[in-house]
Amino acid sequence: MPAFDQREYRERTARLRQRMAERGIDALLVLSESNMNYLTGYEGFSDYVPQLALVRQDEEDPWLILREMDLACAAASSYLPPSRVLSYPEKYIGSSERTAWQPIADLIRERTRSNRIGIELTARLFGVKAHAALSKHLDLSKSIDADGMIAMQKAVKSPAELAYMEQAGKIVDKAFQAGRLAIAVGARECDVAAAVNHALSAGTPEFPGGGNRFPLTMPVGSPANAPHIKWSDGRYKMDCQTNFEIGAFRHRYCCGVSRTVFLGEPSARSRYVHQACLDGFLAAFEAIRPGAKCGDVERAFRTVFTPRGVRKESRIGYSIGIDWTDGGPSFQDGDETIIQPNMTFHLLIGIWEKDDGYIFSETVRVTEDGAKSLSSLSRDLMVNY
Repeated sequence: MPAFDQREYRERTARLRQRMAERGIDALLVLSESNMNYLTGYEGFSDYVPQLALVRQDEEDPWLILREMDLACAAASSYLPPSRVLSYPEKYIGSSERTAWQPIADLIRERTRSNRIGIELTARLFGVKAHAALSKHLDLSKSIDADGMIAMQKAVKSPAELAYMEQAGKIVDKAFQAGRLAIAVGARECDVAAAVNHALSAGTPEFPGGGNRFPLTMPVGSPANAPHIKWSDGRYKMDCQTNFEIGAFRHRYCCGVSRTVFLGEPSARSRYVHQACLDGFLAAFEAIRPGAKCGDVERAFRTVFTPRGVRKESRIGYSIGIDWTDGGPSFQDGDETIIQPNMTFHLLIGIWEKDDGYIFSETVRVTEDGAKSLSSLSRDLMVNY
């Protein structure tokens, strides 16, 4: 069943249709499955094949156009009636001679005569060949780049969305604690990962965990300085560290948290890097408030962090929601997006350098009074002996 009631989905589409009218878009091709989910509730996890939502400026509800096999996924997850869910035959999958973009184009053309079509150009699987195939069967001569239209709308969360993210916050804290408790000399890295993943799926007695499209990140080393790698075949030895970056999900809404755990006494340098990251994090946290700009948050961090002499070139946070990153604003130099109440950010201080590795993050909600963390984890240096 859909994660939200019909009214919430229709309010989202109504706001999008207003944005479309402002840009002169008569029909919008929504190719990102995260955005399809946002508008319709659809959960197919099927963006490895051609699919989309079609939003017409003059219609209340979108259309879904899917692979035939995925009709059952739409029936199980979307609020749309069967009459609004269309499909193309399975013969178009895995064929070197046929392309699914041809029947998709036919279905679009039957439902809109306008060539003022907006397209999410950077969606997964919609590369040069896909665009060329769609263009062969559909007039895209006056198409409009619609990247970011839905992302900016998703940046401000509704009360129902925030409720799911707060539930995910309780799950992710539990999962982190399970991983930390599993770390010991001789423990297999895969067993530590299994403890985290079990907790992410099991959730809490009140609400279960949801599916995670992104495997747990937990590099182990001395230092652990690779940003996105997973567990290895190794076993734990004394004097190493684990950089956990964990996301828990409720109906695809994510709450992320990161901490570094040391096995054995951390070096003086590690303690120094931890304090620099924590002080920078707190400065950024205090700068998050309605009316401030995203760049202001990054500047507050740099004011405290840069004098410490620890190198960090990457951004310090980004909008988070459906499927983790939701394409909205970032805490980085040059992003002048005005922060609004009920925006949510993954405020992440990650150090990935040759001689330094460290990570610290929390998901935060913007309230009328400033930032509120969705995590209750300790912010102290974390050490297992």
